[in-house]
Amino acid sequence: MTDAQAHYTTTEKELLAVVYAFEKFRSYLVLSKIIVYTDHSALIYLFAKQDAKPRLLRWVLLFQEFEIIIRDKKGAENLAADHLSRLENPHQSVLDKKEINETFPLETLSMVSFRGDSSTPWFADFANYHAGNFVVKGMSSQQKNKFFKDVKHYFWDDPFLFKICADQVIRRCVHGQEAIDILKACHNGPTGGHHGPNYTAKKVFDSGFYWPTIYRDAHDLVKSCDSCQRHGKISQKDEMPQNAIQVCEIFSDNGTEFKNRIMNEFYEMKGIRREFSVVRTPHQNGVAERKNRTLIKAARTMLADSKLPTTFWAEAVNTACYV
Repeated sequence: MTDAQAHYTTTEKELLAVVYAFEKFRSYLVLSKIIVYTDHSALIYLFAKQDAKPRLLRWVLLFQEFEIIIRDKKGAENLAADHLSRLENPHQSVLDKKEINETFPLETLSMVSFRGDSSTPWFADFANYHAGNFVVKGMSSQQKNKFFKDVKHYFWDDPFLFKICADQVIRRCVHGQEAIDILKACHNGPTGGHHGPNYTAKKVFDSGFYWPTIYRDAHDLVKSCDSCQRHGKISQKDEMPQNAIQVCEIFSDNGTEFKNRIMNEFYEMKGIRREFSVVRTPHQNGVAERKNRTLIKAARTMLADSKLPTTFWAEAVNTACYV
């Protein structure tokens, strides 16, 4: 831990360990249901805390990318953590302080990445098994168990290999230059919008493609995108909510579409409270202004990336509405 992390509270340190694990094994955990067992029950209540710190909010936003369930496990039953907490160096009177080894020698998803000059697809072993019933020789029993466990989620439809993902959606496996072209099209194509890495990866998934390092590649692409570095990318705070929100109070301007007899009867029937902005102050309508600001950013980035004059502003805004 850094000096700043060493001064975290005990609960924040427990949550920091979970955050580190999710960031480290993101490629394995995405699109999968994860159950986290902990003997620190306070973690369960952190997600429902109202006056949370900005650091805690960033961690909660990270967990929203995963289907995560946190379950409390008594310390007496959590034997693995209880054993690890008592490991000491018998030749020293204090714990042996060593740096965490960031390397992961069995991280096969990274080894089969299309980066570099490797022309072998990362899914070559799966394709050979389904297409010709061929199994790589020399694998250990543990590697064989993992291989046959993973290969069940793939099927061959000549000439492509497809994967049945955790959300039960079938996506085509791609690699190499094809994967790079797909990622660029979803980020800076005609309908790309230059969004952040998470939303860009989501657009790739929605397009029906899959490769294991998609989140890392999307992050690298956004970092190297000239338009994003010059004009700034559209972050999650600029995006509209994707989930339905139960509205108990409506805040709007003084337009006649909100103030009329039919709407008054509807509000009264549903028990909805109404608040109206002050006349000639439309910036008080935060939701509408947030949407307008998002569209303006997307349109400005499209024009700058395509090197088009501002006379195409109307077409750029119209395109941004459907991104």
